[in-house]
Amino acid sequence: MTRSHGDGASPQVIEMPGWRPIARQVSATLALVSLLPMAVFYTTMSLFGLRTAALATVGLYCCGLLLKLMRHRPVLAAALLTAGLLSIRAAVMFLTDSAFLYFLQPVAGTIAVATAIAATALTDRPVLDRLAHEFCPFPTDLSVHLRAGRFFTRLSIIWSTCYFINAAGTIWLLSTASLGGFLVFKSVLGPALTITAVAASYLYFRITVRDQNVQIRWAHHQPWVSAAA
Repeated sequence: MTRSHGDGASPQVIEMPGWRPIARQVSATLALVSLLPMAVFYTTMSLFGLRTAALATVGLYCCGLLLKLMRHRPVLAAALLTAGLLSIRAAVMFLTDSAFLYFLQPVAGTIAVATAIAATALTDRPVLDRLAHEFCPFPTDLSVHLRAGRFFTRLSIIWSTCYFINAAGTIWLLSTASLGGFLVFKSVLGPALTITAVAASYLYFRITVRDQNVQIRWAHHQPWVSAAA
């Protein structure tokens, strides 16, 4: 919903659905994607060894997808891709019995994502523009203002930097820490970087809408429904 004032100097007021459901979803996603898999892997590894731990992690993720299907909820292509990549990682673990290779494999994907975000931003067609609109309910008027302020292009710098730091930190931890230490630090590093990037993105969002003479009104009475749901 958009409301504008008669005075041209007054800010345009745009309503966004409440942020609390968004915060809850982000927190739940971080727990399910990062903390829970690491906990399952470490616990299973301590009890039954590396190969069983890799198998248990894949099983956990696939059970989550199956639960969504049973509840008739849509499964994103990215989730299916992740399940496939986890299966490949588990296969490599069974062939090599190397925890180093198991945790090194996602680094290539992280670097690829960071490079894609940065490259599309340099060509002024940021992929984050499409991704943001798939997962967050931006009103049309607000999207126009954000693009005019080059918000998504500059946002790409934040997230590509986050992914590059994540990849470099993972390699450093794998090279210097024990496996147990790596799992503990990695379970903290990933969410910490994501939370930092989210906070920086929100701060820059507020700066952009202010520069575009827009005022955001959080309409908590409106339910938040992602485009992907």
